[in-house]
Amino acid sequence: MSTRIGIGYSQNRDSRLAGQEAAKAALVKLEGRRPSLILMFATAGHDQAALLSSVRSATGEAPLSGCSAEGVITQSGSDEGSHAVAVMAIASGEIGFRTLGARGLSSDSRRCGRELAAGVERSEKNQLLLLFPDGLMVQSAELFAGLASALPGPIPVVGGGSGEMMRFQRTYQYHDGELLSDGVAGLLIEGDFETEIEVSHGCEVVGTERTVTRAKGGCVFEIDGRPAWSVIKEYLEDDAEDLDALAVSYACVAERLAPEAQGEYGPYVIRVPLRLDKSTGALFFPGELRQGAKIYMARRDPERIRRSAVRSAERLAARRAGQTPLAMLHFDCTGRGRLLFGERTSVDSIAPMQRAFGEELPWLGFHTYGEIAPVLGRLHYHNYTVVLCAIYGRDAR
Repeated sequence: MSTRIGIGYSQNRDSRLAGQEAAKAALVKLEGRRPSLILMFATAGHDQAALLSSVRSATGEAPLSGCSAEGVITQSGSDEGSHAVAVMAIASGEIGFRTLGARGLSSDSRRCGRELAAGVERSEKNQLLLLFPDGLMVQSAELFAGLASALPGPIPVVGGGSGEMMRFQRTYQYHDGELLSDGVAGLLIEGDFETEIEVSHGCEVVGTERTVTRAKGGCVFEIDGRPAWSVIKEYLEDDAEDLDALAVSYACVAERLAPEAQGEYGPYVIRVPLRLDKSTGALFFPGELRQGAKIYMARRDPERIRRSAVRSAERLAARRAGQTPLAMLHFDCTGRGRLLFGERTSVDSIAPMQRAFGEELPWLGFHTYGEIAPVLGRLHYHNYTVVLCAIYGRDAR
């Protein structure tokens, strides 16, 4: 039985109608087959409970996963409007899906990782794990450590941190019919399929090397012996007094990777703080910076980012020249959307990547509060980065 995939999309401001429209448009492509999976992303202007309930009522008891986002991505491009929802429906006899979920991410990210891993069984089939943690609350190193301690073996992991409208207040994760917050939604994909993953950022370092001199649990208290905020704000415009959306878009830090951990990806992984403790000057990095880490400030360059993204898509396509993926999953940082490209995000950033694969490929993703993907086998939480994950049928070769 072949795998069929449909994408539905709606800009309707009525959350119940939007969910119905997007879900029904995706289901049409299944040609009457019952969905094996529903994957959905939606912007935060929607009533999230009403939206989830509406999609669920249209798609029945099919496993459902996803999260809220700053913007959604489809073959139509990027939509960072307040009311956008995109749904992928999959019907397959060769690929199976299992939804996972955990709560209490901010209090114990490591436990959440173990809980997710407990739902993954050892298999001789290929597996892929998608993760959608709360992008405001996750301590990624702890989450990944919990996963690694309990997963039955090496499994590729990709995904992104759930987001909202750059207010840094609350995000949502979708786990079947449940609406989570301060949690993580996961999806295990297993069966006759293969994946190819590409990661790129395109940022460049500026200034001199610095050292994280005091840090714990995602919070960086001191850089070069000074309050972290006092160091970071030197690079921000207008002497910023708070870590608002504009400040976050410039507070970009590059952590040096060990030479053996770089590969084609490059020498730095990008980190961005999302919370500030004004009383201490401490900054919370969901991607976490360990004490002793060597860092630089980094600068986003639109043209360099665009070129890097296009090259990553072309490299991905070239690995299986002449083959068409079943679907593309796309996780792209919020800071690489309209904050950087304005109203030309789709034209300058998304469409050039899609041209490497053609216009008919089912394509779904979102603008994240952090991207999850491996570099040379080691899992990282990235920022200002794009992750492309192509899923191929086993018979694609």
